Amino acid sequence: MSAGATYPRNPRLAVRRFCLICQGDAPSAVRACADAACALWPWRLSEAPKEPEAARAALRAVRRQCLACAGSRAEVRTCAAREACPLWHWRFGVRPQTYRAVRRRFFAPKPLRLL
Repeated sequence: MSAGATYPRNPRLAVRRFCLICQGDAPSAVRACADAACALWPWRLSEAPKEPEAARAALRAVRRQCLACAGSRAEVRTCAAREACPLWHWRFGVRPQTYRAVRRRFFAPKPLRLL
C-alpha cells in the first residue's frame, strides 16, 4: 500500500488485498491457492460465506493470521506494518471504530472515589 492509500473498508476486502500481495498480485493464483491451513483461506475470494456470523468470523480469521505472523499478542499490539499490511487495522479482531471506542473508554479519566 502506498503512503497515501486508505485502508480497505471492510475485513473481507483487506483479506483479499493481503492474499493478492501474498500471491504476487495474481488473482488466478489467489483462486488456485492450495494453502487450506491458512486462517484467511476461506476468505481469499472476498465473497461472504453464507453463515450468519460471517462478518465476525472474518475478523477472527484476521486475528489468527496476525497472531501467526507476529508470534504473540504483544507483537501484534506493537506491529509496525501499518502501511505495508492491509490487515493492520483489523489486527485486534474487532472493527477499528470499536477498538478506538474501547481504548478511549479504558484510558478516560476516572472519577475520584472518596471513602
